[in-house]
Amino acid sequence: MSVKLLDAVQHALKSDKELMELLKLDVVSPPKEVVMRFTKGMEPEITISNETVPHICQYVMPGRFSSNQLVFEGKFCLDFYAGTGYAAKELFERAFRVLHDKRITMPGWATYLCVLTYDADFATGIQGVKGYKAIFDVDYLRMN
Repeated sequence: MSVKLLDAVQHALKSDKELMELLKLDVVSPPKEVVMRFTKGMEPEITISNETVPHICQYVMPGRFSSNQLVFEGKFCLDFYAGTGYAAKELFERAFRVLHDKRITMPGWATYLCVLTYDADFATGIQGVKGYKAIFDVDYLRMN
């Protein structure tokens, strides 16, 4: 279930021209370049440095089944890395506009409304790299 959620989130983010420009990509960038800017998981596929940002890590957080066992109350997190705190927040702001209070869809899969529940900057410990975190709540139907 979580893989489908991450696929749908990335599908939504990659479909936004403004966000892709902030990531130094466009909607027709080859997959090899996209992988350098997006990671599905907590740990980036690349070494994050001031030369490899901007970058977004997306991963699921613990969720639970609702009282209706067909609906999963999920959470996912987006970690934004950029060269400055302002640039990291810009990435967050654009992702917020793309995801908050909207349904996340991709062919054959959809969620109920996605809602931001937390956002704040975080220390990366990497010289020249700043971070910003966003956590979203999203409910979706359980897939068997």
